[in-house]
Amino acid sequence: MRKLAILFYLLLPFLMWAQKPTTQFNGFGHLEYSMDYSDHADSYFSIGEHDFFVSSKLNNKISFLGEFVVRYNGSSGTTFLPSIERGFLKFNYKNNRNLIVGKIHSPVNYWNDVYHHGRLFFPVIDRPNSFSYLVPLHTLGVQLQGQNLGKSNFGYDIVIGNGISSSDAFNDNVDMSLTAAFHFKPKEGMRIGASYYYDLLEQNISGVHSGHSSPRSHYSGPLYKGRLNYHLISASYANFNESWETLNEFTYNATHTDSLGLASNFANFLYIGKRVKEKHVPYVLWDFMHIAHNDLHTYELQTNKFAIGYKYEFSPFINIKAQIERFTDGNHPTTQAHRDRTSLRVQFAYGF
Repeated sequence: MRKLAILFYLLLPFLMWAQKPTTQFNGFGHLEYSMDYSDHADSYFSIGEHDFFVSSKLNNKISFLGEFVVRYNGSSGTTFLPSIERGFLKFNYKNNRNLIVGKIHSPVNYWNDVYHHGRLFFPVIDRPNSFSYLVPLHTLGVQLQGQNLGKSNFGYDIVIGNGISSSDAFNDNVDMSLTAAFHFKPKEGMRIGASYYYDLLEQNISGVHSGHSSPRSHYSGPLYKGRLNYHLISASYANFNESWETLNEFTYNATHTDSLGLASNFANFLYIGKRVKEKHVPYVLWDFMHIAHNDLHTYELQTNKFAIGYKYEFSPFINIKAQIERFTDGNHPTTQAHRDRTSLRVQFAYGF
């Protein structure tokens, strides 16, 4: 009996350790060099977002994911500020079906589902332009999720949470946003999906974190403060195989106000890359966005970006991208002057 007791106390630290959460810490960041030419030439280096990524398996059913980013912010004393980009608990209640509570990336398209803030995983240097104007990147709320169900690897997401006008701490009305999305993966590396997002904005406010839509830097007139209905329909096609990489993100946004009625906005992002000898990927991209003249949330705007680029992967943890791009910004009666530019951009992205 005494020997069993001694053995128990010797094994106790290991038994206790086995019950502890399994936690993994990762970091991601990037550095850039840019040369821009519009009315005059600018040449500069910059430190990009640095992403602290935490994932933890609390038990065999519950896990946690947190994503914390430090990024440039000109209004702060140090010009950098931290933010909580994601923080949620996931309960796997049956097979590949999950209940998720917390702050998530709104599951409206492939890009927002698959990529986080680490540029290491981006196929190009930047997100699609629509992410700065139309797409609500985050939602704080409750999500029902299914993944890889059946032979077609069907997936679904239903989310109810704080809408575009909210922050991470409050919402300005009792109405919640709704997201309904589905996708399937007919073969390895391919995913096809679509989604619908709806929100009611009582005072047409854009929150800091929960909805990154409409920075309105292009607009200099008075802001509309009335009631606005916000609809977003997205469709995604992604196919990444050993030879070719293709991603197309289509976004249709409809806003409705009592004063100007229905405004129809749309955007499309297309990326095509050719993988050569595993580590080399030359690519092209086209990124277009059109905001209608009667839209009172984002306000009238038309942008176009064409780019050719090249990515070299030193390893799974570091790559370099070089991109020559031409960006044009339509000049409308409600907007400021043209912001057309031609740029050479080089980005080092890394993970650790």
